[in-house]
Amino acid sequence: MGDRAQTPPGALSTNDINSVSLFQSINDWWTTSSALMKPTENTPAYQTARIKNLLIEYDLYMAILSDDIKINKPGELPKYTQDGIIVGSFKDTELEDGNFIHEFNLENRHGAPSETIVIMHGYMAASGYFVKNFEALVKSKPGSRLHVIDMPGFGNSSRPRFPSELLQNYPDKYNQINQVLGVENWFIDKFEQWRIANSIDKFKLISHSMGAYLSCCYLAKYNFNQVSEFLVVSPMGTESNYTSLLNSKDLQVNHHELGGRPLEELVQQQSENGEVHDNDELTKLWESLGRPKFPENLVLKKLWEWKISPFQLLQLFGPMFSKFLSLWSYQRFRNLKDSNGETNHDLLLKLHYYSYSIFNQYQGSGELAITKLINHEILPKLPLCDRQIAEFFTENKIKTLWLYGEKDWMNFKGGEYIYKKLKELGADAEFKIVENAGHHIYLDNPEEFNKIALNFFDL
Repeated sequence: MGDRAQTPPGALSTNDINSVSLFQSINDWWTTSSALMKPTENTPAYQTARIKNLLIEYDLYMAILSDDIKINKPGELPKYTQDGIIVGSFKDTELEDGNFIHEFNLENRHGAPSETIVIMHGYMAASGYFVKNFEALVKSKPGSRLHVIDMPGFGNSSRPRFPSELLQNYPDKYNQINQVLGVENWFIDKFEQWRIANSIDKFKLISHSMGAYLSCCYLAKYNFNQVSEFLVVSPMGTESNYTSLLNSKDLQVNHHELGGRPLEELVQQQSENGEVHDNDELTKLWESLGRPKFPENLVLKKLWEWKISPFQLLQLFGPMFSKFLSLWSYQRFRNLKDSNGETNHDLLLKLHYYSYSIFNQYQGSGELAITKLINHEILPKLPLCDRQIAEFFTENKIKTLWLYGEKDWMNFKGGEYIYKKLKELGADAEFKIVENAGHHIYLDNPEEFNKIALNFFDL
């Protein structure tokens, strides 16, 4: 461990194998610690299992990041402390309620501290999926600082049991609205505690999907000129719609647009030239397993009503969970390259292990929030454009870029509507669609994503 990835002689290419073996899948399930499958408790068994997960994360970063990045190994005393280098470290920030937010941070120590960039992932994701963006961002300017966090209840952050009062069903609109606000606050109050604990006063913000929605809510509640530039990546919850609890009829200009298919990414792959498209073989497999027909599907609707997350469902497959997940990860990110610019089976295996390590944990935490923020059609209960978010960004002089992938399943019409409203109000706003990219734009087409981000942040 600790050496940069080298393609071994005779290594299998990405075309040779399309998933882990059945034996490996059973072994992954058998060796998963039960301490990770329940609400986080600071026990020796949990700490041992968590260090194992952090080493999986470490291995992924070591394989993809170049030799210019010096990474301190989790569970050991810092090895790299000197100036004049770029240092990566793993950190847990304890919160007021005893939980913690996990992050991977990078410091460009070639100069005095300058720009600070914070990245927040989306649903069914974690901080490690931004690994192809770390280097470009932190190298952009001497003194740059990068914080890539796992949201509370996701990734390698602590996973407390999600509050039962935030999952109840209320008949009246007043309590429904307050419940959604309570769910939002469960995340954004913790993020603000993290910011204060780390003494971050000014920062540029990149957020994706559910993280982008929550970031908008965070800025509306807590922004006191800390954030002036916000890269909004394929945000959830933008469009006004028939299910809106705010019911602002004059803003429901695109309520006829149904939301995207939330599991569409599971049946997509990348071709040799990097294009994202449907994988017929995976589609057939998914359908044979009972793939919901989106968006109008009774099964998915019931899962939402019963507050069951997609990975809770997949965990029911037990020894086959790793196998099914690898069928997706091997194909979906088949063009991921290591520090030598090579794509090989060993690298895909590292990405798969990372995905399995974060998805096969306790699912009764932050994942359940999605069932209260949106309905099963990916339509928000409190749409951002019903909440005067464009007016807020304009008044607070927050520069925004609304970014979607060409093959993105997320409905771009809501983001486009907010962008046009911002322009009408005279705000500094942009709207772009990235070619050869699905919902995970930053990982599907990292070169273009990095170029856009650096240009937007004037780095």
